[in-house]
Amino acid sequence: MKDISYDILDLLEQYGPDAQGIQKALEEQERPEVLYALSPIRENLLDWYDWNPGEKALQAGADYGALTGVLLRGVREVSVWDPRDEDLEVIRRRYPKAEALRYLKELPEAGDWDYILIPELRKDLMPGGGEEALALLFEKLFRLLKPGGKLIAAGFNRIGLRWFAGAEADEECVPLSWRQIEGLTEKLGAGNVKHYYPVPDHRLPTAVYSDRRLPKKGELTNLSVAYDRPGYRYFSEEAGFDELCREGLFREFADSYLVIWEKS
Repeated sequence: MKDISYDILDLLEQYGPDAQGIQKALEEQERPEVLYALSPIRENLLDWYDWNPGEKALQAGADYGALTGVLLRGVREVSVWDPRDEDLEVIRRRYPKAEALRYLKELPEAGDWDYILIPELRKDLMPGGGEEALALLFEKLFRLLKPGGKLIAAGFNRIGLRWFAGAEADEECVPLSWRQIEGLTEKLGAGNVKHYYPVPDHRLPTAVYSDRRLPKKGELTNLSVAYDRPGYRYFSEEAGFDELCREGLFREFADSYLVIWEKS
């Protein structure tokens, strides 16, 4: 997603950071980037998760505070790491009364977090890019967890059906394939792994499926809520997903992933 941190700061200054101000900003702004940054629908990704209120979390990437509120309601302390000063400032403006918030410009070398959340994998979080940088970032974050801690990551599927339908790739974020996710699982040596599939994607999820409950043919009818879809589509994604569900291939081509790795 294009970095609009300064625009979000202006909107928070103009409308205020409370729920009424956020809603007013959403009503008057048409850009999908603003919707993804401020919409309360973003919280559907994890508002169902059973957090331990006595524990603490690290958020890797500010993501305009879209999921920070979920963490603040779920645990006793939240640290946000982001190399961009302006992105950390968005968090400060958006949650001005949150005493449990900590801000980190550099990723620590040691830690004992119970949860680490990557709301979206940005390129600047893994300088250099490539498979090696990806693995190094995940391995470093995994080391910062307590035993039994959870590393939670969400993002686009590299071969999600939307790309075949004509959607443009986001130059700011790093999509992962299930091959890469399985490779990370092997490198991390996670004791337990759970896979989830936000629909239509992780940015505006209206439903979250899992391996225990995958969608059935005819269920995926709300894909138009993803407002960055191209004006012209090469085919109907709804019809495509119907066939994938029928053939048992939804998982491979779901547009987004949500993975939770548990440290042994």
